[in-house]
Amino acid sequence: MLALIFGLIGLVGLGLVALFVRQKKELGAVRTALQGSSGESLEQLLIDHTRGRIRLEEANEELRSRVAALERDALEQVGRVGLVRYNAFEEVGGDQSFAVAFQNAQGSGVVLNTLTGRQQVKIYCKLLKDGRSAHPLTPEEEAAIALAARSPVESEDL
Repeated sequence: MLALIFGLIGLVGLGLVALFVRQKKELGAVRTALQGSSGESLEQLLIDHTRGRIRLEEANEELRSRVAALERDALEQVGRVGLVRYNAFEEVGGDQSFAVAFQNAQGSGVVLNTLTGRQQVKIYCKLLKDGRSAHPLTPEEEAAIALAARSPVESEDL
């Protein structure tokens, strides 16, 4: 009976040794899996990755703010031009007079009108807000404003 007990204890001991070896091998595999390619721990890799992602999100938010500011500024910039050449006086040959409108995306800006004669040139400037002026507009000025509203750069001879 004693031999049987010692035999069972021996088998249990061998089983424990086999289990220990197996767990040590699995623990080694887990440690290997938790190490980066350069030998650092997976925890440190995750911390570094999280910090990098936070920095990227902050930089992205800053870029979004800058783009929004640039878009607001772009709406205020004069980017639409309309030019109309015409003959203001019978005695002057050709279309020497012109009206030119400079507007931003909202239609604010100026319209310039030059009346070219033989002896003199007169220049008139009228402010525009939403494509309209507080002063009466000539047909040529209205045409220049309409051209500017349609396209970034357009001209038309009347």
